[in-house]
Amino acid sequence: MLKISDIVGYPIVCNDQKKFRGEVKDAVLDLKNCTLTGLIIDYGSLIHHTRVIPFNSIYKINRNNIMVRFKKNILEIKNMDLNKYFIKKNEKILGCEVIEDNGKLLGFIQDIIFEEKSGNILGLVLTNGMIDDIFNGIQILPINNSIIFEKEKIVILRDTKNDILKNIGGLKKLLELEH
Repeated sequence: MLKISDIVGYPIVCNDQKKFRGEVKDAVLDLKNCTLTGLIIDYGSLIHHTRVIPFNSIYKINRNNIMVRFKKNILEIKNMDLNKYFIKKNEKILGCEVIEDNGKLLGFIQDIIFEEKSGNILGLVLTNGMIDDIFNGIQILPINNSIIFEKEKIVILRDTKNDILKNIGGLKKLLELEH
């Protein structure tokens, strides 16, 4: 399991040439199928180019880089079939509200957790602000069938609220102020 923020900045290396080909700048998500469908990269020294690597073209995600089998797997964005369900993580989903179906605000999306072999989105990291995160810890909302991705917000059914993993870290847990 990795968070998308963990791999932003990772260098891209082509396995066929053992050569640096840029670094990860963002991710392309398919919210309908809950998958990471590609990585947006930036490369070039004087003239920068933005390209995309379809997730199924990624050979391996290491602790310090991402390997693509062939240079030809790095595509121009216009050559990737992006439909209306695909969004860039940094543009559309970070900071998005997560609410219950009764309208109660649960938090805002801070990051996305995915499985590095399949690209499946496993969960959403929620925040209620830096102070609250420091004191209470972060929350993780596992992805399941009762999450509705709307244009400006994410709606979960009231029963799903119990699935949220709470107090991951935080001073409250560290100081054992909560039992």
